[in-house]
Amino acid sequence: MKKIGYIFVGLLLLVGTIYFLFFHERRGTDTVYLIPNGYTGCVGIFYDVKGKAPLKVQNEKIIHKISKDGRLETSSPESFGWYSRVDSGWYNSEYYYVNDQGRKVKKLNWEKDINWEMTAEDDYNGNYFTFFVGEKADASTPQPECFSQ
Repeated sequence: MKKIGYIFVGLLLLVGTIYFLFFHERRGTDTVYLIPNGYTGCVGIFYDVKGKAPLKVQNEKIIHKISKDGRLETSSPESFGWYSRVDSGWYNSEYYYVNDQGRKVKKLNWEKDINWEMTAEDDYNGNYFTFFVGEKADASTPQPECFSQ
């Protein structure tokens, strides 16, 4: 009888280990981008900028308040809210137009309103994340050159 108990516990540990290693969802923190109402063009989030405010978490989501020129500079690292320092994990992103008081006016549609996104690094800007707000016909600026100096 003891032998059956040991086999059962061993199988339970094996199944638990397999689940954790292969099927457990590694979640990062969801993100929200608050973009000035009517803005069209490149948006850039620049990380590790000394003297700038850190990103904030509100309602378990990282809030990105984009300025009228399409930029957000933050002292937070690029890995802020990630599952680990090297893996962002799975997370959802939401994009909103907001009015001057910061209230959401319109939720932007990923397939229609956001045309590309990328993470980059260069000598001048360091690590940054960019995306384009607008229709495909408006997205004439090449991705990497969006915020190059």
